[in-house]
Amino acid sequence: MAKQTKSLFAQIRDEEAAQVVHATFWTSATFRWLLVALAVVAMTLCFPRSGLDTQSGGFDRTLLGTTWTQESVSAEYTFPVAKDADRLRSQQDSARRYTPIILAEVTGPTIPIATRLSTATGGLSEDARRWVRQHWPNLREAFDRAPIVAGLTDSAAASVVVLRTADGSERIAEASTIADTSAVSATIDRLLAAAPTSVRSEVRTALRPLIDATWAVDPIATAAAREAAAASVSTTAEIIRQGDLIVAQGQRLDEGTLRRLAGYRNAQYLRSETPFSFYMLLGSLGHAILIAAFVVLYLLILRPSSFERTGQLGSLLALPVLTGALGWLSIRLEPVVPYEYLIMVPALSMIVTILYEARTALVITMAMALSAGAARADDYGIVLVLLAGGVLGVYSAQNVHSRTQIFTSIIAIFIGLTVATLAVELERTTPVATLWPKLLMATANAVISPLITFAVIIVFERLFNVATDMRLEEFDSLNHDLLKKLNDQAPGTYQHTLAVARLSEAAAIAIGANALLTRVGAYFHDVGKLEKSEYFVENQMNIGNKHDKLPPKRSAAIIRQHVQNGLELAKEYGLPERIWKFIPMHHGTNLIKHFYHLALEEAEGTDSTVDEADFRYPGPKPDSRETAIVMLADAVEALSRLEDTSNRTTLSAAVESIMVDRMMDGQLSNAPLTLQDLDAIRASFVKSLIGMSHKRIRYSGTEDQTRTESGA
Repeated sequence: MAKQTKSLFAQIRDEEAAQVVHATFWTSATFRWLLVALAVVAMTLCFPRSGLDTQSGGFDRTLLGTTWTQESVSAEYTFPVAKDADRLRSQQDSARRYTPIILAEVTGPTIPIATRLSTATGGLSEDARRWVRQHWPNLREAFDRAPIVAGLTDSAAASVVVLRTADGSERIAEASTIADTSAVSATIDRLLAAAPTSVRSEVRTALRPLIDATWAVDPIATAAAREAAAASVSTTAEIIRQGDLIVAQGQRLDEGTLRRLAGYRNAQYLRSETPFSFYMLLGSLGHAILIAAFVVLYLLILRPSSFERTGQLGSLLALPVLTGALGWLSIRLEPVVPYEYLIMVPALSMIVTILYEARTALVITMAMALSAGAARADDYGIVLVLLAGGVLGVYSAQNVHSRTQIFTSIIAIFIGLTVATLAVELERTTPVATLWPKLLMATANAVISPLITFAVIIVFERLFNVATDMRLEEFDSLNHDLLKKLNDQAPGTYQHTLAVARLSEAAAIAIGANALLTRVGAYFHDVGKLEKSEYFVENQMNIGNKHDKLPPKRSAAIIRQHVQNGLELAKEYGLPERIWKFIPMHHGTNLIKHFYHLALEEAEGTDSTVDEADFRYPGPKPDSRETAIVMLADAVEALSRLEDTSNRTTLSAAVESIMVDRMMDGQLSNAPLTLQDLDAIRASFVKSLIGMSHKRIRYSGTEDQTRTESGA
């Protein structure tokens, strides 16, 4: 007998084993736990009580207008209260603006202006000289009454300027006495306005060289003086004396009270002998470990396959780290708007729901909300708001079959964020002026999150061949080339496929599983029978059973081969993993009992042994509710061809026997099905089989017979 070809799953395992030599560390359990440790450290660094970032946990503006519910706080010692950042910035800008401009003396001609005027006008025509003599006093005043400065465009508010001479001495002058070169030119033009045209041009040409600046703005010295003035502005708004009341219980928090509380916390930190507290760091580390533990324990218990995949584990752990960083950033940024309400927990929750499933998304949502709140110094209010928005985002993304459902998600997230925000802020008696910006940011989050989600999902679908519920619609058609080929070449298998799809879909609906995924997976679960369709009983019409002439081991090998053939066809036709995993999982590691027992019978009385592994499918076992349903439906549909499906009691017992057999064989050990789920699946199978086995009335007579044949 020829050597059996390894299954595609076996080949994949062999390839992965060959790669282990080069990538042992990256695929090992050690590396996975290292990822967990890195996530914990990263979250710890985002938490303000780590001791590495003492001020980010200050009293921010989210508390503005709320009521102080804790005990009254009095100062244990005298401390300064810093000015509000906007107020300090305004005062510094004002100090710069009122700092006098510094003018430096320009080295130029030392000849008196009168002499220079006489020289310049000496060569004029008689009419021009007459005009100059007539307006001599005004010309002298324009040139000689004050310092002339070139390009005096600075808009300083100071009423004086500083004149710094070449020898370094300084004197103060009224800013109104300073003449700019452009002002001198304007004065001359005004004097010449009434002069004859010929005189006007001649005099202007003669006087233009005399308009020289005697002083110039010193930009470096002026800038230095302004910065010195800004630096001299006091940063302290007030001094709180020892024993003064900072805030009373029941008092509404205003801007001044928040600054006093923040100043008191800062003073406590500065007075501490150990500013860096090991205990604070240890507490933050424990905080981060608890949040990471929620994710890790869930994956270990309910989604071990995701924990064992380094990429999936890393991406899921990165999400609470990301929201923790965003929470930290929302405090560090200038409090122009309440940025914390823009943290995209709903968007990330929707993405996890679509790529994984709702239960995983709920756990990750909880971790993300807790991380963001912890980074904001245990801000319980924002935890509740983000958790509500994320949970409703998960709810709206459970069965996304169309991109038009983006509007449903927007409404759901909006309700979650706004209702939670109102609940928290009304409890704090927050004034409307502080409340409406938070509601505005929550609304923006509700609109933006679904847009981000669908953009990311489209990229994932195309780059990584991911089959989301939206993309599953492309495969939910019996006109798919692979299914049409199955109908043409293996009609019995095709009809079996349709029956399994109907059974599976009804069972998925009964337990709240993904009915679309179950139906599509059932469509393609047996495509591997195309290769040797005549060896499967449902296709043996008008031909003998080919297995009658084959040894049991060979027959079992042919039957097993349809799993490998199916995987190869799935790869050829580009089926996503979410669909092709139904091909091996609908059999799991089941025993091909008929041929196994035949082999045992043939081996009786001989020295040969029968290896059970030769008669088992290669697996893997079902790892989801959907793949488990198709496994059970496949066996139950085959049973329906042997049992009397008109008797509910007999049928129910037979269905239960198959399900118990699969459970006892361990085929459902990786599937997240409860006993209640299994009972609902059994009831659904029985109901569907009875409905599928209805009988027609047999009419008597020629006319009635004609009606029967015509399909009446």
